[in-house]
Amino acid sequence: MKSKLSILIIEDDKYARLNLREILGQYGVLDEAPDSETAFLKLKNNFYDIVITDIELGNGSGVDIIPTIVRKGSHCIVVSSYEHEDIIEKAYTLGASHYLSKFKLRDQLPVYINKFLQSKSARFEKFLSEEFITQDSETIQELRRLCEINLKNQNLFISGNTGTGKSLLGKLIHDITHPDAPLVHLNCSEVSETLLESELFGHEKGAFTGADQKKDGKLKLANGGTLFLDEVATMSLSMQQKLLKALDEKTFYPVGSSTPIKSDFTLISATCEGILEKVQRKEFREDLYFRLSGFHFHLKSISERPDDIDLLVKYFQKKSSRRFVIKPEALEAMKNYPWPGNVRELSKVCERFSQSLSGIVDLALVKKTIIPQAQAQVPLVSGWEDYVQNHGLRSYITNLEKRAVEESMKRNNGKITACIKELKISSSAFYRILQEHQLTF
Repeated sequence: MKSKLSILIIEDDKYARLNLREILGQYGVLDEAPDSETAFLKLKNNFYDIVITDIELGNGSGVDIIPTIVRKGSHCIVVSSYEHEDIIEKAYTLGASHYLSKFKLRDQLPVYINKFLQSKSARFEKFLSEEFITQDSETIQELRRLCEINLKNQNLFISGNTGTGKSLLGKLIHDITHPDAPLVHLNCSEVSETLLESELFGHEKGAFTGADQKKDGKLKLANGGTLFLDEVATMSLSMQQKLLKALDEKTFYPVGSSTPIKSDFTLISATCEGILEKVQRKEFREDLYFRLSGFHFHLKSISERPDDIDLLVKYFQKKSSRRFVIKPEALEAMKNYPWPGNVRELSKVCERFSQSLSGIVDLALVKKTIIPQAQAQVPLVSGWEDYVQNHGLRSYITNLEKRAVEESMKRNNGKITACIKELKISSSAFYRILQEHQLTF
């Protein structure tokens, strides 16, 4: 995995900067700061994979810059001819990764740059082999490209059907690209419209009924790190407008406050819904979509990569505390099943397999467990024909939706996420039914 790095050189000596440029030019895009004031400004406005700083900067000390470098999530390397042990100790204490002598830079610096590249590559390979299980070459290629991009303070949009692993991918991309920064997660579909603004922007004490204390929002908590907005397509148009304004200005107001708050973060957003279709129907703002999708990654469903089923089954077999065996004909039947719930559904099925009495999964058990789901007949309520003749099919289906949601909410004690999973519908479809029938729980 060959990456192009972004590197900042902080050095007041013109010829020393030129020497560092000659050494580092092969590794990526270089930037320079001739003094500490310029360095702080560049660090404020940009992200760098690696920052190389001298100790003596004429008008300041490189030691004072180290905490900012580390806080921004950059790999810090000190290069200096100043070799007092107390300074070296302080540099390491503040978070510098290496302290190198200026007299041996041509030999030493490439070694440590390559070590950084290798560690980044190793994290990706570990992620690919242990977390995101696939042998789909197109997916792997796109993942490699994504992990090579400097995503700091950029936007990534992940699309894909329910159960494909969007949250997992978002977390792992964050861990690979800048693992030392905070990751803040919010599932927009799990928060009611009235509370979503408070969750995003925070609120002041007394801002509304029940706000008995001040609360920081997700945007503030994500400062310097990553904000992951899952199921972002469920946001109302008014909330979309407020989010767009905050993203454009990198400034927002907590509910009940007139004091603006600034926050810089990488935004990863995800949805299981057809976002472009929602844009065409004017249900999702086009300008917000373009703002969110600086980089777009689509997660394929299992039906689009059936060869991965074998790998995933082996993965879940190893994860299970109770070992089980799957016969070849059983595995073949699993490959022919469409898996509408994708990886999440496959995981649950394997969990049930691990609990089978014999510990051997044969074709009969597969048919008993998953095939009936694909072939099931839709049960019809008694008297449906008369109802359809009197009121029409659309009215019948609409009332079935209402009844199904009401009963699901009762079974799940009003827990929305559990209902959505049980009903196997999107969060927007769920909220549409609630709104159409004015259902409250």
